[in-house]
Amino acid sequence: MIELKNMSVNLGIFSAVRGVDLVIKPGDRIGVVGESGCGKSMLALSIMGMVPDALSTVGSLIVDGQELIDAPESTWTAHRARTMSMIFQEPMAALNPLRRIGDIVAEPLLVHDGLGKSAARARVIDLFTEVGIPQPELRLRQYPHELSGGQRQRVLIALALACNPRLLIADEPTTALDANVALRITDLLVELAQERNMALLFISHDLGAVSRATRDILVMYGGDIVERGTTQQVLQEPAHPYTQGLIAARPQISQTATRRKRLPTIAGSVPALINLPKGCRFSGRCPRELAKCASTRPRAVTTDQGSTVMCHLFEGGTAQ
Repeated sequence: MIELKNMSVNLGIFSAVRGVDLVIKPGDRIGVVGESGCGKSMLALSIMGMVPDALSTVGSLIVDGQELIDAPESTWTAHRARTMSMIFQEPMAALNPLRRIGDIVAEPLLVHDGLGKSAARARVIDLFTEVGIPQPELRLRQYPHELSGGQRQRVLIALALACNPRLLIADEPTTALDANVALRITDLLVELAQERNMALLFISHDLGAVSRATRDILVMYGGDIVERGTTQQVLQEPAHPYTQGLIAARPQISQTATRRKRLPTIAGSVPALINLPKGCRFSGRCPRELAKCASTRPRAVTTDQGSTVMCHLFEGGTAQ
């Protein structure tokens, strides 16, 4: 359905996303994880054709056999909402505070599907019911500030589903939600994807939510996909030092723990776009760094466990 070939998003000579190869098919559920600034949201925006004007997208992005990298905006508009749709971060910022939520969700139905106002209203009620918003007829006339955080997130999901897209991109869909609401939202997205045979690209810092929602996972750092494989395999047996650091930094609840321990962290922070190393982007923070890491980009290799990792440590097939 959607295929990315050596796709990069550049700001001049600097790459925010570098050399991504990815195939997304109906029913796929793919998680994308990494620290803030690693390129997760930029990858999503590039698939939607919504990268900022100052950046350029190169390579290949094929949707249903059609190349979209240099396509005009009218072509992208025809695909958005129908072929692919996106749940943006932070519901209060994504929803217009001056418009009623019924009008917000009805808009793509009026524009893309050509429905009349009565038909669009009925469809919005059906969508609100499908995503679990109580009293949907009453909610039509409410404004975003009148809803809870979980209800606003469900409105964004309804908006993204309005035109029956084949790919739903969820960018941090559980941000700022309490644990119980986040769990319900995660399960709802999985349920909707399964019912509609819809592909789901699930972007999150929450490894627990990713493990629950996805079957495959991409680990991003500095715009590179440094590790990929099945979610279970990568989270249980991480190969790349960066993936290992992310998983080690997760708080662990142990019934046998007798005293508090300091949570492991990854040294340093994600460098700015203009300061990214030429070779491995994780160079400078990696605890297992080799001499060539800073200057030579590693190639992607398949590990003995079946995941794909971009790391010089695995260039012989097994970790050195």
